[in-house]
Amino acid sequence: MYQRTVLPNGIRIITEYLPYLRSVALGAWFEVGSRHEEPQEWGISHFIEHMVFKGNQKYSARDIAEVMDQRGGYLNAFTGKEQTCYYFRVLDEHYDLAADLLEQMLLNSLFAPEDVLKERNVVLEELSMYEDSPEELVHDLFFAALWPQDPLGRPIIGSTSSIHAFSPEMIKEYMTRHYTSQRLVIAAAGNISHERVVETFAAAFDSLGQAASPPVSEAHCQRGHGSFRDKDTEQIHLCLGGPALSRHDPRRYALSLLDTMLGGGVSSLLFQGLREERGLVYNTYSFNSLYDDTGAYGVYAGFGPQHWSQVWNVLYELFEGIPTSITREMLSRAKSQVKGSLVLSLESTGSRMTRLAKGEMDEGSIVTPEEAMERIERVDHGEIVQLAQEIYDPRAWSWVALGPRDLVKEELPCQQIC
Repeated sequence: MYQRTVLPNGIRIITEYLPYLRSVALGAWFEVGSRHEEPQEWGISHFIEHMVFKGNQKYSARDIAEVMDQRGGYLNAFTGKEQTCYYFRVLDEHYDLAADLLEQMLLNSLFAPEDVLKERNVVLEELSMYEDSPEELVHDLFFAALWPQDPLGRPIIGSTSSIHAFSPEMIKEYMTRHYTSQRLVIAAAGNISHERVVETFAAAFDSLGQAASPPVSEAHCQRGHGSFRDKDTEQIHLCLGGPALSRHDPRRYALSLLDTMLGGGVSSLLFQGLREERGLVYNTYSFNSLYDDTGAYGVYAGFGPQHWSQVWNVLYELFEGIPTSITREMLSRAKSQVKGSLVLSLESTGSRMTRLAKGEMDEGSIVTPEEAMERIERVDHGEIVQLAQEIYDPRAWSWVALGPRDLVKEELPCQQIC
Protein backbone atom coordinates (compact mmCIF):
# COMPACT_ATOMS: atom_id res chain seq x y z
CA MET A 1 0.00 0.00 0.00
CA TYR A 2 1.32 3.41 -0.99
CA GLN A 3 0.75 6.55 1.08
CA ARG A 4 1.95 10.16 0.85
CA THR A 5 1.89 12.95 3.41
CA VAL A 6 3.12 16.53 3.14
CA LEU A 7 3.90 17.97 6.56
CA PRO A 8 3.07 21.62 7.41
CA ASN A 9 6.74 22.57 7.03
CA GLY A 10 6.91 21.05 3.51
CA ILE A 11 8.60 17.71 4.19
CA ARG A 12 7.21 15.01 1.89
CA ILE A 13 6.87 11.48 3.28
CA ILE A 14 6.14 8.59 0.93
CA THR A 15 5.89 4.98 2.04
CA GLU A 16 5.08 1.52 0.75
CA TYR A 17 3.86 -0.86 3.43
CA LEU A 18 4.97 -4.46 2.83
CA PRO A 19 3.84 -6.43 5.89
CA TYR A 20 5.08 -9.76 4.55
CA LEU A 21 8.72 -8.62 4.82
CA ARG A 22 11.01 -8.45 7.86
CA SER A 23 13.03 -5.45 6.75
CA VAL A 24 12.75 -1.70 6.20
CA ALA A 25 14.61 0.57 3.79
CA LEU A 26 14.39 4.30 4.47
CA GLY A 27 16.06 7.23 2.79
CA ALA A 28 16.26 10.93 3.58
CA TRP A 29 16.65 12.65 0.22
CA PHE A 30 17.68 16.31 0.18
CA GLU A 31 17.28 18.03 -3.17
CA VAL A 32 20.73 19.53 -3.06
CA GLY A 33 23.92 18.42 -4.75
CA SER A 34 27.03 19.66 -6.46
CA ARG A 35 25.00 21.71 -8.94
CA HIS A 36 23.89 24.02 -6.13
CA GLU A 37 27.41 24.87 -4.96
CA GLU A 38 29.12 28.21 -5.47
CA PRO A 39 32.63 28.01 -6.97
CA GLN A 40 34.29 28.29 -3.56
CA GLU A 41 32.02 25.50 -2.26
CA TRP A 42 32.91 22.99 -4.95
CA GLY A 43 32.67 19.52 -3.41
CA ILE A 44 31.10 20.57 -0.12
CA SER A 45 27.89 18.54 -0.64
CA HIS A 46 29.99 15.39 -0.90
CA PHE A 47 32.19 16.47 2.01
CA ILE A 48 29.13 16.92 4.24
CA GLU A 49 28.01 13.41 3.31
CA HIS A 50 31.30 12.19 4.81
CA MET A 51 31.18 14.42 7.87
CA VAL A 52 27.79 13.37 9.23
CA PHE A 53 29.30 9.94 9.90
CA LYS A 54 32.01 11.45 12.15
CA GLY A 55 29.94 11.79 15.30
CA ASN A 56 27.10 13.78 16.85
CA GLN A 57 25.80 14.75 20.27
CA LYS A 58 24.47 11.23 20.95
CA TYR A 59 26.60 8.82 18.90
CA SER A 60 30.34 8.81 18.28
CA ALA A 61 31.75 7.81 14.90
CA ARG A 62 32.51 4.35 16.31
CA ASP A 63 28.97 4.10 17.71
CA ILE A 64 27.55 4.86 14.25
CA ALA A 65 29.59 2.05 12.75
CA GLU A 66 29.03 -0.49 15.49
CA VAL A 67 25.32 0.10 16.07
CA MET A 68 24.44 -0.92 12.54
CA ASP A 69 27.02 -3.69 12.14
CA GLN A 70 25.97 -5.42 15.35
CA ARG A 71 22.39 -5.57 14.12
CA GLY A 72 23.15 -6.68 10.58
CA GLY A 73 21.95 -3.38 9.18
CA TYR A 74 23.36 -1.11 6.52
CA LEU A 75 23.76 2.68 6.71
CA ASN A 76 25.23 4.72 3.89
CA ALA A 77 24.88 7.84 1.76
CA PHE A 78 25.63 9.18 -1.70
CA THR A 79 25.86 12.57 -3.35
CA GLY A 80 24.69 13.43 -6.84
CA LYS A 81 24.57 16.59 -8.87
CA GLU A 82 21.04 17.45 -7.70
CA GLN A 83 20.35 15.22 -4.68
CA THR A 84 22.04 13.86 -1.56
CA CYS A 85 20.62 10.73 0.04
CA TYR A 86 21.18 9.23 3.48
CA TYR A 87 19.64 5.79 3.86
CA PHE A 88 19.49 2.63 5.92
CA ARG A 89 18.27 -0.95 5.56
CA VAL A 90 17.52 -2.85 8.76
CA LEU A 91 15.34 -5.58 10.23
CA ASP A 92 11.97 -4.11 11.16
CA GLU A 93 12.69 -4.69 14.86
CA HIS A 94 15.62 -2.23 14.65
CA TYR A 95 13.75 0.54 12.83
CA ASP A 96 13.49 2.90 15.84
CA LEU A 97 17.21 2.70 16.55
CA ALA A 98 18.17 3.24 12.89
CA ALA A 99 15.78 6.19 12.57
CA ASP A 100 17.18 7.81 15.69
CA LEU A 101 20.71 7.31 14.39
CA LEU A 102 19.83 8.96 11.08
CA GLU A 103 18.08 11.87 12.77
CA GLN A 104 21.05 12.54 15.05
CA MET A 105 23.46 12.45 12.11
CA LEU A 106 21.47 14.95 10.06
CA LEU A 107 20.44 17.30 12.89
CA ASN A 108 23.15 17.16 15.56
CA SER A 109 26.48 16.34 13.91
CA LEU A 110 29.41 18.02 15.66
CA PHE A 111 31.68 18.90 12.71
CA ALA A 112 34.62 19.11 15.08
CA PRO A 113 37.68 20.86 13.57
CA GLU A 114 39.88 17.80 14.14
CA ASP A 115 37.33 15.61 12.33
CA VAL A 116 37.16 18.03 9.41
CA LEU A 117 40.96 17.90 9.14
CA LYS A 118 41.02 14.11 9.27
CA GLU A 119 38.18 13.64 6.79
CA ARG A 120 39.78 16.14 4.42
CA ASN A 121 42.65 13.70 4.01
CA VAL A 122 40.21 10.84 3.40
CA VAL A 123 38.41 12.76 0.64
CA LEU A 124 41.71 13.79 -0.94
CA GLU A 125 42.64 10.10 -1.06
CA GLU A 126 39.28 9.42 -2.69
CA LEU A 127 40.06 12.11 -5.27
CA SER A 128 43.41 10.44 -5.98
CA MET A 129 41.64 7.10 -6.36
CA TYR A 130 39.43 8.56 -9.10
CA GLU A 131 42.48 9.98 -10.87
CA ASP A 132 43.91 6.44 -10.89
CA SER A 133 40.64 4.98 -12.27
CA PRO A 134 40.54 5.91 -15.96
CA GLU A 135 37.00 4.66 -16.55
CA GLU A 136 35.76 6.91 -13.73
CA LEU A 137 37.94 9.84 -14.76
CA VAL A 138 36.87 9.85 -18.40
CA HIS A 139 33.23 10.24 -17.34
CA ASP A 140 34.12 13.35 -15.31
CA LEU A 141 36.05 14.74 -18.27
CA PHE A 142 33.09 13.99 -20.54
CA PHE A 143 30.67 15.99 -18.38
CA ALA A 144 33.19 18.82 -18.22
CA ALA A 145 33.22 18.83 -22.03
CA LEU A 146 29.41 18.89 -22.19
CA TRP A 147 28.97 21.69 -19.62
CA PRO A 148 32.31 23.52 -19.50
CA GLN A 149 30.98 26.68 -17.84
CA ASP A 150 28.36 25.15 -15.56
CA PRO A 151 28.37 23.36 -12.18
CA LEU A 152 26.93 20.30 -13.95
CA GLY A 153 30.31 19.90 -15.60
CA ARG A 154 32.27 19.81 -12.35
CA PRO A 155 33.13 16.53 -10.62
CA ILE A 156 30.98 16.01 -7.54
CA ILE A 157 33.98 15.36 -5.29
CA GLY A 158 35.56 18.81 -5.75
CA SER A 159 39.18 19.78 -6.28
CA THR A 160 42.27 19.68 -4.10
CA SER A 161 42.13 23.42 -3.45
CA SER A 162 38.41 23.56 -2.67
CA ILE A 163 38.57 20.58 -0.32
CA HIS A 164 41.45 22.20 1.58
CA ALA A 165 39.29 25.30 2.13
CA PHE A 166 36.38 23.59 3.92
CA SER A 167 35.85 24.55 7.57
CA PRO A 168 33.24 23.69 10.20
CA GLU A 169 31.71 27.14 9.71
CA MET A 170 31.35 26.66 5.94
CA ILE A 171 29.75 23.26 6.45
CA LYS A 172 27.21 24.51 9.00
CA GLU A 173 26.30 27.54 6.89
CA TYR A 174 25.82 25.41 3.77
CA MET A 175 23.60 22.93 5.62
CA THR A 176 21.50 25.73 7.12
CA ARG A 177 21.01 27.20 3.67
CA HIS A 178 20.30 24.00 1.75
CA TYR A 179 19.18 21.25 4.16
CA THR A 180 15.67 22.67 4.49
CA SER A 181 12.30 21.03 5.01
CA GLN A 182 10.92 21.96 1.59
CA ARG A 183 13.84 20.15 -0.04
CA LEU A 184 13.48 16.95 1.99
CA VAL A 185 11.79 13.75 0.85
CA ILE A 186 11.51 10.83 3.27
CA ALA A 187 10.87 7.54 1.45
CA ALA A 188 10.41 4.15 3.11
CA ALA A 189 9.54 0.65 1.93
CA GLY A 190 9.08 -2.50 3.97
CA ASN A 191 7.37 -3.68 7.11
CA ILE A 192 6.68 -0.25 8.55
CA SER A 193 3.42 1.68 8.60
CA HIS A 194 3.06 5.12 7.08
CA GLU A 195 1.79 6.54 10.34
CA ARG A 196 4.85 5.34 12.20
CA VAL A 197 7.25 6.94 9.72
CA VAL A 198 5.34 10.23 9.89
CA GLU A 199 5.38 10.11 13.68
CA THR A 200 9.10 9.37 13.72
CA PHE A 201 10.23 12.20 11.47
CA ALA A 202 7.59 14.94 11.78
CA ALA A 203 8.67 16.11 15.22
CA ALA A 204 12.37 15.40 14.73
CA PHE A 205 12.71 17.53 11.59
CA ASP A 206 10.36 20.30 12.66
CA SER A 207 13.40 22.47 13.44
CA LEU A 208 14.60 22.52 9.84
CA GLY A 209 14.40 25.83 8.02
CA GLN A 210 11.76 26.17 5.32
CA ALA A 211 13.59 28.03 2.58
CA ALA A 212 12.72 26.91 -0.94
CA SER A 213 15.31 25.72 -3.41
CA PRO A 214 17.40 28.60 -4.77
CA PRO A 215 17.42 28.90 -8.56
CA VAL A 216 20.27 27.32 -10.47
CA SER A 217 21.83 28.71 -13.61
CA GLU A 218 20.42 27.54 -16.93
CA ALA A 219 22.67 24.81 -18.25
CA HIS A 220 23.84 25.06 -21.86
CA CYS A 221 25.16 21.81 -23.28
CA GLN A 222 28.12 22.22 -25.61
CA ARG A 223 27.94 20.34 -28.89
CA GLY A 224 30.73 19.19 -31.15
CA HIS A 225 33.63 19.49 -28.71
CA GLY A 226 36.41 16.88 -28.66
CA SER A 227 39.57 16.42 -26.62
CA PHE A 228 42.22 13.78 -25.95
CA ARG A 229 43.95 13.64 -22.57
CA ASP A 230 47.27 11.85 -22.58
CA LYS A 231 47.60 9.32 -19.75
CA ASP A 232 49.79 6.29 -19.22
CA THR A 233 47.20 3.52 -19.50
CA GLU A 234 46.95 0.24 -21.39
CA GLN A 235 43.66 1.18 -23.06
CA ILE A 236 41.98 4.15 -24.63
CA HIS A 237 38.92 5.12 -22.59
CA LEU A 238 36.37 6.95 -24.71
CA CYS A 239 33.13 8.73 -23.77
CA LEU A 240 30.97 10.44 -26.34
CA GLY A 241 27.44 11.75 -26.47
CA GLY A 242 25.29 14.83 -26.47
CA PRO A 243 22.25 16.58 -25.02
CA ALA A 244 19.19 14.54 -24.15
CA LEU A 245 16.07 15.09 -22.00
CA SER A 246 15.34 16.38 -18.51
CA ARG A 247 14.21 14.01 -15.77
CA HIS A 248 10.73 15.55 -15.95
CA ASP A 249 10.26 14.95 -19.68
CA PRO A 250 7.54 12.31 -20.31
CA ARG A 251 9.64 11.00 -23.21
CA ARG A 252 12.20 9.64 -20.74
CA TYR A 253 10.46 6.27 -20.95
CA ALA A 254 11.16 6.23 -24.69
CA LEU A 255 14.75 7.33 -23.97
CA SER A 256 15.15 4.44 -21.54
CA LEU A 257 14.08 2.03 -24.27
CA LEU A 258 16.49 3.63 -26.74
CA ASP A 259 19.30 3.34 -24.22
CA THR A 260 18.46 -0.33 -23.69
CA MET A 261 18.63 -1.06 -27.41
CA LEU A 262 21.84 0.93 -27.82
CA GLY A 263 23.94 -0.31 -24.92
CA GLY A 264 21.82 -1.90 -22.20
CA GLY A 265 23.10 -5.46 -22.21
CA VAL A 266 24.88 -8.19 -24.12
CA SER A 267 22.26 -8.15 -26.90
CA SER A 268 22.59 -4.39 -27.44
CA LEU A 269 23.83 -2.79 -30.64
CA LEU A 270 27.03 -1.57 -28.95
CA PHE A 271 27.96 -4.87 -27.35
CA GLN A 272 27.19 -6.88 -30.45
CA GLY A 273 28.83 -4.45 -32.87
CA LEU A 274 32.03 -3.70 -30.95
CA ARG A 275 32.66 -6.88 -28.98
CA GLU A 276 30.82 -9.89 -30.37
CA GLU A 277 31.13 -9.18 -34.10
CA ARG A 278 34.55 -7.48 -34.21
CA GLY A 279 36.30 -8.23 -30.91
CA LEU A 280 37.45 -4.62 -30.50
CA VAL A 281 36.51 -4.05 -26.85
CA TYR A 282 35.96 -5.86 -23.59
CA ASN A 283 33.67 -3.27 -22.00
CA THR A 284 31.16 -0.97 -23.68
CA TYR A 285 27.81 0.46 -22.64
CA SER A 286 25.53 3.46 -22.96
CA PHE A 287 24.05 5.68 -20.25
CA ASN A 288 21.66 8.56 -19.64
CA SER A 289 22.13 11.36 -17.10
CA LEU A 290 18.93 13.35 -16.64
CA TYR A 291 18.66 16.53 -14.57
CA ASP A 292 16.04 19.10 -13.65
CA ASP A 293 16.18 21.13 -16.87
CA THR A 294 18.56 19.25 -19.13
CA GLY A 295 20.20 15.90 -19.67
CA ALA A 296 22.73 13.94 -21.68
CA TYR A 297 23.18 10.55 -23.25
CA GLY A 298 26.57 8.92 -23.52
CA VAL A 299 28.52 5.92 -24.69
CA TYR A 300 31.62 4.42 -23.10
CA ALA A 301 34.14 2.08 -24.72
CA GLY A 302 37.55 0.84 -23.58
CA PHE A 303 39.92 -0.53 -26.24
CA GLY A 304 43.52 -0.85 -27.38
CA PRO A 305 45.09 2.19 -29.08
CA GLN A 306 45.52 0.19 -32.30
CA HIS A 307 41.74 -0.06 -32.63
CA TRP A 308 41.03 3.68 -32.49
CA SER A 309 39.86 4.17 -36.08
CA GLN A 310 37.89 0.92 -36.17
CA VAL A 311 36.01 1.70 -32.96
CA TRP A 312 35.26 5.23 -34.06
CA ASN A 313 33.99 4.15 -37.47
CA VAL A 314 31.72 1.51 -35.92
CA LEU A 315 30.26 4.06 -33.50
CA TYR A 316 29.72 6.66 -36.19
CA GLU A 317 28.01 4.21 -38.55
CA LEU A 318 25.94 2.82 -35.69
CA PHE A 319 24.57 6.20 -34.64
CA GLU A 320 23.94 7.33 -38.20
CA GLY A 321 21.89 4.22 -38.82
CA ILE A 322 19.92 4.04 -35.56
CA PRO A 323 16.77 5.84 -36.74
CA THR A 324 16.36 3.44 -39.64
CA SER A 325 17.75 0.29 -38.03
CA ILE A 326 15.35 0.26 -35.07
CA THR A 327 12.68 -2.32 -35.82
CA ARG A 328 9.40 -3.04 -34.09
CA GLU A 329 10.85 -6.37 -33.01
CA MET A 330 13.80 -4.59 -31.34
CA LEU A 331 11.41 -2.27 -29.55
CA SER A 332 9.33 -5.20 -28.31
CA ARG A 333 12.45 -6.93 -26.95
CA ALA A 334 13.56 -3.71 -25.23
CA LYS A 335 10.17 -3.30 -23.58
CA SER A 336 10.37 -6.83 -22.21
CA GLN A 337 13.91 -6.21 -20.96
CA VAL A 338 13.05 -2.93 -19.22
CA LYS A 339 9.86 -4.27 -17.66
CA GLY A 340 11.64 -7.44 -16.54
CA SER A 341 14.37 -5.41 -14.84
CA LEU A 342 11.72 -3.30 -13.13
CA VAL A 343 9.88 -6.34 -11.79
CA LEU A 344 13.11 -7.94 -10.55
CA SER A 345 14.06 -4.71 -8.76
CA LEU A 346 10.84 -4.92 -6.76
CA GLU A 347 12.35 -7.77 -4.76
CA SER A 348 14.62 -5.19 -3.09
CA THR A 349 13.24 -2.79 -0.48
CA GLY A 350 16.10 -0.45 -1.32
CA SER A 351 15.04 -0.28 -4.97
CA ARG A 352 11.42 0.26 -3.96
CA MET A 353 12.41 3.08 -1.63
CA THR A 354 14.48 4.73 -4.36
CA ARG A 355 11.59 4.47 -6.84
CA LEU A 356 9.29 6.25 -4.37
CA ALA A 357 11.73 9.09 -3.83
CA LYS A 358 12.50 9.58 -7.51
CA GLY A 359 8.80 9.52 -8.40
CA GLU A 360 8.20 12.30 -5.89
CA MET A 361 11.13 14.41 -7.04
CA ASP A 362 10.57 13.86 -10.77
CA GLU A 363 6.77 13.88 -10.96
CA GLY A 364 5.51 15.05 -7.59
CA SER A 365 3.54 11.86 -7.08
CA ILE A 366 3.77 8.13 -6.46
CA VAL A 367 4.37 6.19 -9.68
CA THR A 368 3.45 2.56 -9.13
CA PRO A 369 5.30 -0.22 -10.96
CA GLU A 370 2.11 -0.94 -12.88
CA GLU A 371 1.89 2.68 -14.05
CA ALA A 372 5.57 2.67 -15.04
CA MET A 373 5.15 -0.51 -17.07
CA GLU A 374 2.05 0.90 -18.74
CA ARG A 375 3.99 4.00 -19.80
CA ILE A 376 6.76 1.80 -21.17
CA GLU A 377 4.26 -0.29 -23.11
CA ARG A 378 2.59 2.82 -24.60
CA VAL A 379 5.79 3.95 -26.35
CA ASP A 380 5.29 3.29 -30.05
CA HIS A 381 7.75 2.76 -32.88
CA GLY A 382 7.20 6.20 -34.40
CA GLU A 383 7.98 7.94 -31.11
CA ILE A 384 11.20 5.95 -30.73
CA VAL A 385 12.37 6.79 -34.26
CA GLN A 386 11.54 10.48 -33.85
CA LEU A 387 13.44 10.70 -30.56
CA ALA A 388 16.43 8.85 -32.02
CA GLN A 389 16.57 11.31 -34.91
CA GLU A 390 16.40 14.21 -32.46
CA ILE A 391 19.16 13.27 -30.05
CA TYR A 392 21.41 10.64 -31.67
CA ASP A 393 23.17 12.96 -34.10
CA PRO A 394 26.90 12.22 -34.57
CA ARG A 395 27.47 15.75 -35.86
CA ALA A 396 26.45 17.09 -32.44
CA TRP A 397 28.67 14.73 -30.44
CA SER A 398 31.02 15.88 -27.77
CA TRP A 399 33.72 13.41 -26.86
CA VAL A 400 36.66 12.83 -24.55
CA ALA A 401 39.37 10.19 -24.85
CA LEU A 402 41.85 9.24 -22.16
CA GLY A 403 44.96 7.15 -22.78
CA PRO A 404 48.40 6.93 -24.45
CA ARG A 405 48.06 9.48 -27.22
CA ASP A 406 51.42 8.62 -28.80
CA LEU A 407 50.25 5.05 -29.48
CA VAL A 408 47.34 6.24 -31.64
CA LYS A 409 49.05 6.26 -35.00
CA GLU A 410 46.08 7.31 -37.13
CA GLU A 411 44.75 10.83 -37.49
CA LEU A 412 41.86 11.25 -35.09
CA PRO A 413 38.87 10.83 -37.42
CA CYS A 414 36.54 12.45 -34.93
CA GLN A 415 38.38 15.75 -35.33
CA GLN A 416 37.22 15.83 -38.93
CA ILE A 417 33.60 15.22 -37.89
CA CYS A 418 33.20 17.38 -34.78
